Amino acid sequence: MSRILGLDLGSYAVKGLLLETGRKVAGSHVLVQVPRAEAADRTESLKASLRELLTRLPPGNIDQVVIALPGPALATHVLSLPFSDPKRVEATIPFEVEAQLPFDLEEAVFDYQQIATTKDKGAELLVGVVRREELSALLDVLREQNLDPRVVTHPAVAYQNILALSPSPLAAVPPDEVVAIVDIGHERTSVAVGVPGKGIEAARTFAGGGKDLTRVLAQDFKLSLDEAQAWKEQHGALGSAATGPDAERTAGALTRGLQPILRELRPTLKAHAARTRKSLARLYLCGGTSLLPGIDEQLSRDFGVPVERLPVPLEVAEGPGAAVAAQAWALALRAKATGPRAPRFNLRRGDFAFKGELDYLKGKAGLLASFAATLLLLLIASGIVRNAVLSRREAQVDSALCEITKRVLGTCEKDYARALNLMTGQESPTSALPKKSAVNLMAELVERIPRDMPVTFEDITVDSERIQLRGVTETRTQVDDLSTALKGYRCFKDVQTGKVETSGQKTSFRLDIDVECPAEEGAPQG
Repeated sequence: MSRILGLDLGSYAVKGLLLETGRKVAGSHVLVQVPRAEAADRTESLKASLRELLTRLPPGNIDQVVIALPGPALATHVLSLPFSDPKRVEATIPFEVEAQLPFDLEEAVFDYQQIATTKDKGAELLVGVVRREELSALLDVLREQNLDPRVVTHPAVAYQNILALSPSPLAAVPPDEVVAIVDIGHERTSVAVGVPGKGIEAARTFAGGGKDLTRVLAQDFKLSLDEAQAWKEQHGALGSAATGPDAERTAGALTRGLQPILRELRPTLKAHAARTRKSLARLYLCGGTSLLPGIDEQLSRDFGVPVERLPVPLEVAEGPGAAVAAQAWALALRAKATGPRAPRFNLRRGDFAFKGELDYLKGKAGLLASFAATLLLLLIASGIVRNAVLSRREAQVDSALCEITKRVLGTCEKDYARALNLMTGQESPTSALPKKSAVNLMAELVERIPRDMPVTFEDITVDSERIQLRGVTETRTQVDDLSTALKGYRCFKDVQTGKVETSGQKTSFRLDIDVECPAEEGAPQG
């Protein structure tokens, strides 16, 4: 059983989704939401919410923690490179990132996710950059609560884990159609654009969310922020969902508060459409602000596409609501993601690399020891079997060699080197066999004629001591080249050029070759 905690560090509430999976179970979910206190010190507020969340989770060790970087501090860039080789990308991307930063690269932590491959086999990369001090401070806060996240990812890239699910929970979308998942939180909005069942094609996070709507309500109705938040939760609505006293005034204020978000969202979607030449088919909402009645209707009018809340499995929807659980669910799925569709984006790199692998292995030490013992036994058994097979084959080879030497030499020899020496030496039965036959010499002759030489032989006489050639070629130089090529064979002791006559564009020639092979060409002496 593996226990994975997807931790959404929201500015309004901290959400934790505990995903329990095993080989024999499909998985169960436990969702806990803890509101954050409106305190001057946001770090203390986060610590208090984390402490309460951990006490409300089911008891037991947590194997993995996955988080997305909170707040809008993560800068996102899209880079295009003329190549996609991972090693070249790793070597090039620091220079590309540094060119876009208003501070030194040493002060930043960054990672990237490939979102597309261009026609010329280049790569389009989504790069996220954050200051080192912000990431370090966040990890320190989490370690105080005994939480050491294995993955710190991009809040919008996290939704690739939902887009890449197969079968897709977004079944209402036709195949290969583009959708956008828009997570409108309290102070931040994240956008992920992609194709269900395939993955992400664009992602971005920017400042703006439900708090802006609350602020506009407070200004219009002369309320405090707490009073305006309560009014929004109880009576807030947009479009046809707005009813009751002050409904039109409330809807107007909420619509104005929504405009900064729409001003950022429109160019993001238009940039994706211009780059990919794909139009948006549907928009899915999640996050706390997506619970506002009528917001789906309002955004559908603004963007001209169907808008609905992101469907989340029923067991997750029980409790604070599916829309609120979407980010935590996507983060929990990140720990299970494998294969080419799995996102690689993880800010735990370099000095911030995850150090808990050794502790994880210690927890599995018993299982690893049993695996090692089993593997050792299998290796020993394999060695015994292989030795037995090799011994049997060696005995068969010795028997065959003994039988051959007994037939040829009259004695049994099992030493291969000695048997070869006896069978090829001067006193052996094979010593009377010629070392070179006319067929061998003819083959060597043909092999040494240059392939590109236009030569025609009119007569070839071959015996064991002499070869005579008569033929026709184009120039005297080619006759010399042929003679030089034949001298390259050690058994052609002397190559003499006889009568050479040129008539028109033809040159007739005669070559005499003395055949005598050096002693080392023969077989080993006995």
